[in-house]
Amino acid sequence: MGISMKKILSSTAEQKGFILPYVLFFIAIAFIAITFNVNLYRDEVQITKNQTEQLKIETLLQMGRTRFKDEVASDTEIPNPVVYHFPVGNVKIRYAEPHEQKYHLYISIQTDTFATLSITNQLRILNE
Repeated sequence: MGISMKKILSSTAEQKGFILPYVLFFIAIAFIAITFNVNLYRDEVQITKNQTEQLKIETLLQMGRTRFKDEVASDTEIPNPVVYHFPVGNVKIRYAEPHEQKYHLYISIQTDTFATLSITNQLRILNE
């Protein structure tokens, strides 16, 4: 009557055992982590696109305002509204006649990807 020590434990080889639930648990954790990272990456890409559009809009605002200021300083006749076309978008400026050397600007900006912004601004012209 010898006792065999090589008996296979049923708890380690069947679905009711402890190996399969641990493996499934770790697979689920890995799947959740991968899904989280994919969503995080997608959100970061969208944030980057939004920041790029914001930078384009700010650049167009400065370029349009500077060109308008240069035209006013050169004493040329400026149409109202005036539209400037730049490589990254368009700037439309409507203005109110100067009051105490201040122009009131109503600026509409549209980028090449059709992001838009409308803003009011003041421009002071100093006579030298």
